[in-house]
Amino acid sequence: MDINERRDALRARVRKKLDGDDDLPEEDDLVVQEQEITMSTTQNEDLLFIEDKNGLLALASSLIFIGSVLGIITGLLLLQGNPTDLLGNTLEVDDVIDVRGIVLESESGDSIEGVSIELLEIGSNTILQTATTNSYGYYEFENVVPEPHIIRVTFEGYQTVERTISATNVNQDAFTLTAGEGLVQEDETTSRSGWTLENAVALSTGIALVTIVAGVVGLYSAVGARNQKRYRRTQYFAGIALLSRGFIVFGPFLILCGMGLMVLAKDEFDQPEVE
Repeated sequence: MDINERRDALRARVRKKLDGDDDLPEEDDLVVQEQEITMSTTQNEDLLFIEDKNGLLALASSLIFIGSVLGIITGLLLLQGNPTDLLGNTLEVDDVIDVRGIVLESESGDSIEGVSIELLEIGSNTILQTATTNSYGYYEFENVVPEPHIIRVTFEGYQTVERTISATNVNQDAFTLTAGEGLVQEDETTSRSGWTLENAVALSTGIALVTIVAGVVGLYSAVGARNQKRYRRTQYFAGIALLSRGFIVFGPFLILCGMGLMVLAKDEFDQPEVE
């Protein structure tokens, strides 16, 4: 007998008592009432349990949402400097610059005075300027156009050195002269390696874009947790959102907390687990 039938039986019994007809034992009334109370209490506990889990998912959704938004803000801050303008302003040079350097002796490391220095035009080898090192071994060329040139270093008893330079740096690497005869050729424009400013700007821009995209994926995860849709996919999206790095560690910490809460309430998802 279900609860509705018991309620109808209870009402009929009450009417019989009011009419003076009480043939049924009172114990049945107590049994009906105890069963009703027990079933009602169980239903209330189930409702509270479900509401508690829904509250966990709402909190998880909020934490993931906040962490993802912080990641998007971080990515926008990285792009705020406008890498194109930064690159253009940094690489901008004057119409002419002064080029200076020093000449050293290879064995002793001492500076050499009186060394002949020539600035040559590439291709024609036309001598544009000449200089001589002072007592400290320093030389300087003034008003040099910032484009590739050749610097020739000549000193009696030492090998001649010809170095191709880009002429975009004021201070040049030191020339080291070795005793002997012959010509030593160096190419500074191709010997340099490593990260350039363009590489650094490209890397920074790429990191910023990844941060923003990861933050957007985190927003989808927050919506999935709120709507209780597809537990595994929602957790995957939250994991990707960790790459958003919102304010370094604060955003990922919030997202991790949200992921933990989703684990506790994963049974409330319409697809809690897909094998």
